[in-house]
Amino acid sequence: MIKLLKSNKIFILLILFLCIIFILNPKIYSESVLSAISVWAIKVLPVLFPFFIFTRIIVNLATFEAGKLDKYFNKLYRVPSFGLKIFLLSLISGYPMGAKLICSLNEQGKIQSKEAEKMMSFCSISGPMFIIGTVGVNIFLSYKAGLIILIANILSALINGLIYRKDKFLQKDQLYSGKNKNNNSDLISNAVYDSTISILLVCAYMVLSFLLIDVLLNIRLIDNIAKGISTIFNCPQNFGAIKSSIIGLFEITRGIIELNNTSISLTIKTIIASGLIGFGGVSIILQSLSFLGKLNIPARTILKQKLTQGLICLIVTTPLAIIFI
Repeated sequence: MIKLLKSNKIFILLILFLCIIFILNPKIYSESVLSAISVWAIKVLPVLFPFFIFTRIIVNLATFEAGKLDKYFNKLYRVPSFGLKIFLLSLISGYPMGAKLICSLNEQGKIQSKEAEKMMSFCSISGPMFIIGTVGVNIFLSYKAGLIILIANILSALINGLIYRKDKFLQKDQLYSGKNKNNNSDLISNAVYDSTISILLVCAYMVLSFLLIDVLLNIRLIDNIAKGISTIFNCPQNFGAIKSSIIGLFEITRGIIELNNTSISLTIKTIIASGLIGFGGVSIILQSLSFLGKLNIPARTILKQKLTQGLICLIVTTPLAIIFI
């Protein structure tokens, strides 16, 4: 109880500090908010919003009956029989669709909290449109780099799932064939409403991440950490790459854009970007937790899963980038 009160006080003081910083520099941080909304509106909203609607309807209508591949996948990862389908839908849609789908399944009674926790280890993954389109083609100007990052992220998610497969189910796996009782108009209306709330949550967390990054930049905390790391490892020439990587730990899109402005080689950029995308950043983790709130999955569990996934991404990407770039 005492520890909880202390942590609450620290959190309140942190929020008050951020409020004071915002009041002292309203113009700077207003621009930060607008920048976050701009990135959300241009790069996130057009891609995720339709997928939110479509996948919500699919989850409500689908029977998720197991095929041959599903049975092998289920046995390998010790997940419900529709684990493969959720993984593929998560892969197609990208962050944070995996958490959204898993939450929807839990709301319908199709999976329990422990099953949801295990599925998050391989269903939290970035999509091909962001990796190849945004990062590869638009930022790095290299389709090849985007393809390497995509392959590494898929492999890292599958390997990560194997790491967390040891937990057993709380109950026997089931097949769910019940049909949705709502008519089609209700189904579409509910999907649109639910998806609108979800996409606005994504925007809110992006805004908070951009604000936090700019605060840390303005008080020079990120610069000092990057300088300290570059000094310890005797690589002052890599200060910019280290700084952009730290930014990427908070918000991957902004971090990768900063990374691209450095003078390091495309090979190293690809490796670092892949690791950041595998981890997802604080923004993605908070988005996922906002969807998973009702499942009581500890934040430390999701953080641990994303850390291992990011590390695996770095390891898998390194030889691919060295050989093919």
